[in-house]
Amino acid sequence: MKSWSCIENCGACCKFDLHDREGVMNKLNRSDLILIESMTCKDGWCKYLDRKNKRCTIYESRPHFCQVDKFSSSFKDYLKYGDKFLIDCCKQHISSIYGKKSKQMQIFKITTSNK
Repeated sequence: MKSWSCIENCGACCKFDLHDREGVMNKLNRSDLILIESMTCKDGWCKYLDRKNKRCTIYESRPHFCQVDKFSSSFKDYLKYGDKFLIDCCKQHISSIYGKKSKQMQIFKITTSNK
């Protein structure tokens, strides 16, 4: 069975538009939404992402919604499908940010197929 794993040098999850992600809005409270807005630059990228190295500069103290292992458990599809849900979410997001044939997508596919 394939298992989900975050890949290095990606950062796709650090660029978001809450309105593009079905089901996310109803999992966040008002203070989460305010925090996300304060973290987001005008171009949609998180201001705490080191864009050159694609690493989170607040990783150890990042908010709960940035902690995939914790936040994903609030989605019924995750409870039903587990890692398949996470893999599908990552594929969709990486494709929308970098493209279906991007280096990040190739690495993600290799990473999830080897587990």
